[in-house]
Amino acid sequence: MEGNKSPTPAELTILAAGAVMFVASFFDFAGSTSAWGKYLFPLATLLPVYGTLMALHIALTKYWNVRLPSPVLGYTWEQLHVVFGVLAGFMAIGWLVADIGHRGIGYWLEVLGGIALASGALTLRRERHTGTLG
Repeated sequence: MEGNKSPTPAELTILAAGAVMFVASFFDFAGSTSAWGKYLFPLATLLPVYGTLMALHIALTKYWNVRLPSPVLGYTWEQLHVVFGVLAGFMAIGWLVADIGHRGIGYWLEVLGGIALASGALTLRRERHTGTLG
């Protein structure tokens, strides 16, 4: 990263979505069960895990100047953000059509966060001009 400490819109989106998803993962997701609860682990848990990892990467590299290896298994960090962000977005849409009964506040925050992660990751790719996906 360059020395600029001011986050870009995509970085802010990923940071905010990741933070909200982490906190929301402890709220009611389905019925009175959180995303970490019985019958929902690991499927519902993947959304906050993706969001937290993506936000953690942005925070470490942006604010604490941590240098992480690049590429990782042949992929750039932007490509990994796109993969995990789009996965989170599709999972969020999948949860929208799933019949899980009562949907708690954690559910809605996780779904919105997953869609925000996908948007943030695709915008991050454009901001950094990496050519990921085209």
